[in-house]
Amino acid sequence: MPALTSSGDAVAYLVMYMLFAGLLVTPALVAGLTARNGWRAGAGVVAALGLAVGGLAAAGGRAMTAEAWLGAATTLAIGSLGLVLWHFGRKPIRVGRLFAGLAAFFFLSTIGLYLVVQLSAGRSLGDIGDHWRSQIGASFDAYLSLAKLQAGGDQLGDLNLLQAEKAAFVGVFFRLMPSLLVLGVAALVLVNLLLTRRLLPALAGLELNRWRAPDAAIWLVLGPALGLLPFLLLQTAKRDLAAATPIFYISLNLVLMALAPFIIQGLAVMSFFMKRWRFPRFLRGLAYLLLLTQGLIALAPALGLMEFWVDWRGRAAAPKKEDESENHYE
Repeated sequence: MPALTSSGDAVAYLVMYMLFAGLLVTPALVAGLTARNGWRAGAGVVAALGLAVGGLAAAGGRAMTAEAWLGAATTLAIGSLGLVLWHFGRKPIRVGRLFAGLAAFFFLSTIGLYLVVQLSAGRSLGDIGDHWRSQIGASFDAYLSLAKLQAGGDQLGDLNLLQAEKAAFVGVFFRLMPSLLVLGVAALVLVNLLLTRRLLPALAGLELNRWRAPDAAIWLVLGPALGLLPFLLLQTAKRDLAAATPIFYISLNLVLMALAPFIIQGLAVMSFFMKRWRFPRFLRGLAYLLLLTQGLIALAPALGLMEFWVDWRGRAAAPKKEDESENHYE
């Protein structure tokens, strides 16, 4: 991805990401269309999306490359997720099981398919890793270029410092890719479930503010967290970290994956109190947007984990007990 050198490039960059964001809600659109017009209409839209992506690839002269076919196949997978959501959303199935099934389907039909295509093309896992590391670096450069077009004064100095730390940033991001991909899939499924909750019988009554992670899920966080201790202790003692680094990143990926239910629970806590305090829908949406775009996303799992012990929603919803101190006896 080339550096952005003008406002026109910046606009094109933003449009590209807006189109990508629109693609993420395609399953909900397909499920809604299918619920109203039947499975043939939904399947037709999915096929049209795949053909459109294939046509764009052909117009760019990339029709015979693995990446072009993979793009079309991924688009079909995202659209097909809407058909799967519609099919199982009409059945008496638990929401948690539906969530897990949709996430597994999407992960296998996108990430799994990508690995199969790349390995079939003769690329090794090392080659695939190098390719994604370079893609992360290119995205990092594009982000900085966009930020520099809008920044000035002291901000430019901060961005230059960030540019100097590019290698470290790219390395950390690359090592966390497994957990980031899992969290991304979970977010996609959650958004599409919420968008279709009024259309599918299995999702009737689904409200984000009622979500609560299973009690046993806390052990999935605490167990892998023990693997972080050797690295942290060695770092505190200023010892060599080479031996502990692989274990640290494996454990950190597992912890981040295990935090997915608590991220949703944290969002549920926010939704519960915003609804209880009668926030307008606009302010609720703005709160979620700020959480996602201002580097505040860590507040969501923090709220979810804290509620595991504090139970804010349970306390708030419990009927108030009569204050016995107000009873007077003569």
